[in-house]
Order: sequence, then structure tokens, then C-alpha cells
Amino acid sequence: MAAVANPQLYFEDVEEGSAVPSLEKTPSNTLLFLYSAVTWNPQRIHFDRDFTLQEGYREVVVHGPLRGAFLSQLMTNWIGEGGTLKKMSYANRDIAYVNELLACKGTVTRKWIENGLGHVECDIWVENGHGNVLTPGTATVTLPLRNPAA
Repeated sequence: MAAVANPQLYFEDVEEGSAVPSLEKTPSNTLLFLYSAVTWNPQRIHFDRDFTLQEGYREVVVHGPLRGAFLSQLMTNWIGEGGTLKKMSYANRDIAYVNELLACKGTVTRKWIENGLGHVECDIWVENGHGNVLTPGTATVTLPLRNPAA
């Protein structure tokens, strides 16, 4: 079955203060192991539970850059194929653990038109099931205009 593309988001559809549709992730041991392998990350806290417990953590730790990838997916899912993720930054402020539900969320903070493009800034973040923000960030996207000639 072919994947269904998200409908295109247009600049006119966005309002300051509106929410970006959330994206939920529950990183598994397999995902963390594979992410460690593909990024050549040998840090055992990301895949070796016994070692991780010995190091004082309560469970295997989710990679910080993987949470950044989740935020990137949040934004690109939202803007559709006609949008462009121009800039994104984030900071890992707290630990996320394997098999923990993570919610990626965002809020539109500003929008403007410049050089015929619709620009949108957002506050974005990853929070755990307790509502604690683990990874705050910001993103700027461009969106197509419904009637660019107007």
C-alpha cells in the first residue's frame, strides 16, 4: 500500500498561536540500536541496558540527535511537499528513555511574507508522558501562497 502524502499546507492556513499537529514516538531498543549503528555512535548507554544501569541511568537513553530528527519530521510532515524547512535548532535539556512515549509539538509564533514567500516561525519541543519538556527548539519554514500573484 502506498503512503498517503499529507495535504499541502498554505501560508494562509496558518495563524499565530496555532498548534502544529503533534507527532508521537516511542523509541524501541531496536530503533536505538540501529540509530547507533547508522550514526557510528559507540556510546553503550544507547543500546546496552546492563551498562546503562551500571552508569546510573534508569534505562537505555534515547540519542539527542534522534530527538532532533523527530522534530524535523514533525515540521516536514506539517508543511507538506511544497513547504521548506529553512532553519531549525534544538537543545537537549533532559533525558529521554527507551520505550517512553515522546510527544513532539509546536506552536506558531510569527508569520510574514517576504520576496513572494510565506515565512512561519515556530516554537517546537519534545516532551515526555509527564509533560516535561526534554528538547525545546525553534523552526522557520516557508510555505506556498494560495494566490502568489495577488
